[in-house]
Amino acid sequence: MKRIVSLLLALLMLCCAVTALAEGREAPENRKDIVTELDGGIELHFKNYQPKFWEAPCDNAGTIEKVEYTTDVYGETLNQWANVYVPYGYDASKQYNIIYFFHGTNETQESFICNEKAKNVIDNIIDMGLCEPFLMVFPTYYYEYETRTVNHQLFPDEVRGDLIPAVESKYSTYAPTVDDAGFAASRDHRCISGYSQGSVACWNVSYKVLDWAKWIMPMSGSSANNLDSLKAALAETGISASDIFVILCSGGKRDMAYEGTVALANAMIADEAFSFGSDPAVNNCFAEISNDMHTTINGRTNLFNAVQDVLFK
Repeated sequence: MKRIVSLLLALLMLCCAVTALAEGREAPENRKDIVTELDGGIELHFKNYQPKFWEAPCDNAGTIEKVEYTTDVYGETLNQWANVYVPYGYDASKQYNIIYFFHGTNETQESFICNEKAKNVIDNIIDMGLCEPFLMVFPTYYYEYETRTVNHQLFPDEVRGDLIPAVESKYSTYAPTVDDAGFAASRDHRCISGYSQGSVACWNVSYKVLDWAKWIMPMSGSSANNLDSLKAALAETGISASDIFVILCSGGKRDMAYEGTVALANAMIADEAFSFGSDPAVNNCFAEISNDMHTTINGRTNLFNAVQDVLFK
């Protein structure tokens, strides 16, 4: 009997030691610092992480849930759905920041978050305390996927009128009420993002929800023309440029979106309505530029950098 008790105690101590090791784990140093020079002598520093750590499975992993809703914006009632990343330990009594992310061309609601490299990074970002736990939503702008039918002019109406209310009536965000007033009151805690063609959707949606979302994070899909459209949307809605924050993301020179992203960053640096830097208290635009090529999965490294540097700060 004493031998059995001793064995059980030893096993218990081993389990406790393993748990303590998991809770006390430390992230490795970043693998490389990528520097990009912009106008005005501005240097951007992009942190390229150690993939063996950040892309490994996390013990405290979030879950992926499905939210269904309907929309009438395209002239008929359509059944739509989105994946929602729910962080580990989600507590409906607490409030969560939220990111709406739009996929790239020919992809679906599952293309990014159902890739373990992307999901594991998000799990580890939160578990290691790089940011507060957040919700992340993955819809599609294809309202008829078989023919890849998309309407970027009407999709923002779907997001504003149907998607956001459906998601935030189910999950706890900073919105005190699930209506226009509630979403406006919580805009500091809402981000619109997307990659490639999803970045086009990001911009078009952002123009229509400036009163609901402070953060705009287009990834590998921007051009200098977006500045004029953004300023027009700000003037139309009455939102001040100082009340938004744009985080431009791109791969390096092998990314087809690199030149457009850099052109927009430089245009914002030169525009008196914008202040370029990583302090949301005084700035309203920044950029995260890696050396990656053009593929949606690279959104995970953009997110890794953004949550450390500026997003929801």
